[in-house]
Amino acid sequence: MEKASSFLFSGIRFDRKKFASDIARFKEKKENANSPEKLRLVETSQTEPADDMVSGKKRKRRGKVTETVKGFSVFKSSESSTATAQNEKSENELSREKKELNRQIERDSILRKKHGIHISGHNVPSPLQNFAELSSRFGCKAYLLRNLAELGFKEPTPIQRQAIPVLLSGRECFACAPTGSGKTLAFMCPILVKLKHGSKDGIRAVILCPTRELAAQTTRECKKLAKGKKFNIKLMTKELARSGNFEKMSCDILVSTPLRIRFAMHKRKLDLSRVEYLVLDESDKLFELGFVKQIDSVVKACSNSSIVRSLFSATLPDSVEELARTIMHDAVRVIVGRKNTASELIKQKLVFAGSEEGKLLALRQSFKESLNPPVLLFVQSKERAKELYRELAFDNIRVDVIHADLSQTQRDNAVDDFRAGKTWVLIATDVIARGMDFKGINCVINYDFPESAAAYIHRIGRSGRAGRSGEAITYYTEDDVPFLRNIANVMKSSGCEVPSWIMALPKLKRKKHRPQRDSISTKPKDEED
Repeated sequence: MEKASSFLFSGIRFDRKKFASDIARFKEKKENANSPEKLRLVETSQTEPADDMVSGKKRKRRGKVTETVKGFSVFKSSESSTATAQNEKSENELSREKKELNRQIERDSILRKKHGIHISGHNVPSPLQNFAELSSRFGCKAYLLRNLAELGFKEPTPIQRQAIPVLLSGRECFACAPTGSGKTLAFMCPILVKLKHGSKDGIRAVILCPTRELAAQTTRECKKLAKGKKFNIKLMTKELARSGNFEKMSCDILVSTPLRIRFAMHKRKLDLSRVEYLVLDESDKLFELGFVKQIDSVVKACSNSSIVRSLFSATLPDSVEELARTIMHDAVRVIVGRKNTASELIKQKLVFAGSEEGKLLALRQSFKESLNPPVLLFVQSKERAKELYRELAFDNIRVDVIHADLSQTQRDNAVDDFRAGKTWVLIATDVIARGMDFKGINCVINYDFPESAAAYIHRIGRSGRAGRSGEAITYYTEDDVPFLRNIANVMKSSGCEVPSWIMALPKLKRKKHRPQRDSISTKPKDEED
């Protein structure tokens, strides 16, 4: 304004003294107009249009200054300090939990490596250190721990260490472990822990076995383990399947073969909709061609949404594993040792006998030199079992035979006599090689060469059970030589010495060896009749 006034009145003398009061009044208005408050108001009202006029650099600088001023506080509020402290505390807790989890994973890995346990699957539960953890981790009742101690189970076997926690955590599982390694206890223990007590609400657990003998043995073992609790454990016999009233019958755990349970489902309206646990024992045998339809119908009948399925076997072919994955969800795979191998406690030996006559001579010579009963003899058919029985019956040897032509009573008596020591030598077909547990078998003799590596593993697995040593002798003839390599691979993987010429033979894939063999009998047919 001063500049403007000087311009307007240039060349004219202005008497300031005369107009001093007016000048003073004007200056006061000017100071008021330039006051900080008014300037701030003007700036605020013109912020938006001014921003558009200012360059990008200036806008950024102004933004930074505004944020700094806005967020700046001389004194921190009590709320923000509390929140910060809580965040730091939660971060520390998460860090500690993560470290502890990593330490636990490392401990689990060391324990699994020590016992030869191989797993696949995510978030696999930690293996058991001992049976006492059943109580601390899973709330197992005292009666079960007492029964385990009374039955002589001091420490869990490798398969029990991993399979029990998996099933108790509600995860499905398929497990492969050597014969005699305690697979039955590995699936029985979780069932008894989870079912807790007897009930009249229908069948809550189903165990399927490929043979009647194995089903009967599993039932006996289950009753021993459940001693002291009122569990209703039933074996599906022929009479029960035909005439049982399943609507009124109280049953917690049902043990059966596939054919009998399917018959009961169709003819006697057996209801499996409340089954919480389904176990397929010796699953590779159950999934063979003859059983697939029966197994499929049982799996569909067990319609409980929270059912836990599990498969156990000493051998787990890839085909069975693929089938298992189709009926299981989020399953954990547990392999003890190497997949499809025999126990390292069994001393295995191959003996060349030349011919059928040579095998019989070698067997008799072996018995004369050192008969160390009980001995289990395997042949490839029931006809050959009968022939060998007739040959040995008069050699002053306590021998018996078990095959499919015998009645159930006769088969049970043969097994019971062998267990009791009344029979020294038991002649059997492959049917009895599935899961049967004979205490203290010293020697298994494969009189007829096994049809496959899996059959060999199951046969010789009748010895060397529960940590005991055993012996397996396999006779072979000229006809069996091309198939030696398959058996030799199993022997080598379990630590046995195998001649180099056998390992040089080509390996025959997916071929079963059941040749037409000459008769065992040395007597003329007229005399036999």
